[in-house]
Amino acid sequence: MQPPRDQDPRPLLVGHRGAAALEPENTVRAVRRGIAEGADLVEFDVHLSADGQDVILHDPELDRTAAPASPLRHGRVDGYTRTELDTVLLEHGERLPRLAQMLDAAHRPDGAAVPALVEVKAPAAASLVVAALRERFPRQAFADPGTSPAWVISFHPAALAAARAEAPEVPRMLIAHAADDAFFAVAEELEVAQLSLRIRDCRPEDAARCREGGRRLNLWTARTEEQLDRALDLGCDTLTVDDPAWARRRLAGA
Repeated sequence: MQPPRDQDPRPLLVGHRGAAALEPENTVRAVRRGIAEGADLVEFDVHLSADGQDVILHDPELDRTAAPASPLRHGRVDGYTRTELDTVLLEHGERLPRLAQMLDAAHRPDGAAVPALVEVKAPAAASLVVAALRERFPRQAFADPGTSPAWVISFHPAALAAARAEAPEVPRMLIAHAADDAFFAVAEELEVAQLSLRIRDCRPEDAARCREGGRRLNLWTARTEEQLDRALDLGCDTLTVDDPAWARRRLAGA
């Protein structure tokens, strides 16, 4: 297993749902904005439609993010076909993206790819996600988690188990609100390269245990100066933020 990168008080920034504080979350527009505003990596969420196609959306329902003018505004995403979901309108005229569109958007103006943390919300989507990543990137691109073009991440051990079985080379991240012995045991069993914990629930001993196990640590989500400072005090390799430009300015003064 690759060791974590050297502990730097200025971790790499992950644009949460692209740039959730600046643009409609989990959209192509949000990913592009997050990158433009200084994100080193971008994160977005994957559900499945009723006909088994990928849908980039955080919630299992449409209700929170559909625009008032959307012809389809309510109900579970897995209750609609992908064709039906293509009619959903989000703010600023955005649509529910597909995984391929988000990966296409994860590039800098010079063409350099920005690593993507692909969060599997529906465990059944894991196979589809790793197949898409394998099709897009050569196997050797995943050899070093520190430079991998994409990760499969999830709260669901079953999703990561499926990803490991089908594409063991793609690095995995296990997410939880708080850590306990069972969390670290699952991480060991699934051979995850990075652990992800909520800032307010991560204890110094959790961060130390992560490092001692040779794993990277992600902390989420810094939306206030207090949360950002706590993340820096704990030490992490990547830090998830809704506003990368704000975080970048704060880190410059750290």
